[in-house]
Amino acid sequence: MSAIDAQDIAQKILDSMGVPAQIVIESEYPIYLTVNSEDSALMIGKGGETLRAFQAVVNMLYRNKHSDGGYVGVDINGYKKERVEKVQALAQELADKVRDTGDDQHLNPMNAFERRSVHTLLAENPDVVTGSEGEGIDRHVVIKKR
Repeated sequence: MSAIDAQDIAQKILDSMGVPAQIVIESEYPIYLTVNSEDSALMIGKGGETLRAFQAVVNMLYRNKHSDGGYVGVDINGYKKERVEKVQALAQELADKVRDTGDDQHLNPMNAFERRSVHTLLAENPDVVTGSEGEGIDRHVVIKKR
């Protein structure tokens, strides 16, 4: 796998769109890129939809070039990192509420990346257990008392 190839692919896409950006390789295995751009709102889109689409295109083009496959993660101006921090903070608050009240708590629907971050965060919590419910865009995390 080559992080430089992934970086080049992402840069060519942005250049063809006329979006000025700098792409930094954060990690080479797994490959993780951060795009820094003043046009971040345009590139992120509502609820991160454009960012997910951009990442999917980068992955598709990368896999066409590299038969070994691999995954290319992409963030824009720290959006994903900030979003995960917010989701995890809320999940921790709700886990405390579950511990205190015993009532199940449902988080708002979120993408697989965010759900996984909640499951990972609370996996070692001795008081609660997590699960995912719903289908498609309605899929969400449920926190229950252990």
